[in-house]
Amino acid sequence: MFRTMTKGAAFSALSVLSAAAIVATFQVSTGANGVAVPPSGPSASRVLTPDEMAVEAYNSGIGHRDRALKADKDAAKEKKDTDRVKGEKKARDEYDRALKDFKKAADLNPKMPQAFNGMGFSYRKMGDYTKALENYDRALELNPQFLDAIEYRGEAYLGLNRLDDAKKAYLALFAADRKQADALMKAMTEFVAKRKTDPAGLDPAALAAFESWIGERSGVAEQTRPMALNHLSSSWQ
Repeated sequence: MFRTMTKGAAFSALSVLSAAAIVATFQVSTGANGVAVPPSGPSASRVLTPDEMAVEAYNSGIGHRDRALKADKDAAKEKKDTDRVKGEKKARDEYDRALKDFKKAADLNPKMPQAFNGMGFSYRKMGDYTKALENYDRALELNPQFLDAIEYRGEAYLGLNRLDDAKKAYLALFAADRKQADALMKAMTEFVAKRKTDPAGLDPAALAAFESWIGERSGVAEQTRPMALNHLSSSWQ
């Protein structure tokens, strides 16, 4: 599953740049869905630094990622198999382009966690969960509080049937950000439904136990939701 990456994570791709570079080059929004805004005036024609080029490549990757997601969504609506396959291929091609841009960004600035998160996302959407985990791990090495990467890594764990690790990811998010936790819970619920028709090597007993755990945690989430909302409200006062 995917959500646009504007989930409250206070991580801007611009954090890798100095204040001067921010003014001179690009503005990237909070989280991992930044959109570059070209500068105006004489500075627009100057040579970019590697960090600035990393931001440029990153934003190009975001554009391809968004087109891939749209193609995925459109393909799912197609009634004809041929049209659906065509749409899925278009999506995969865009994910591949996004991956190349994110790799370029990471090469230019190896300390940009958003670039590694983007690579993890691209690999995961293309079904390479092992590579996805490698890149999510790298993003979290650079920024242990990168909640986007924690949630997406949880989804990659599901793809590999690593249910205990997915549970740990959920519990970490539950303590840090309920919206992120809810997103992973939704992915877990969809995972169970999918594995019931296609086990993909997962033991039925393990799946049943996981489904039971999801039910228990969903109940806890609902019971404590008013407390979480009150905490959020008071934090803004």
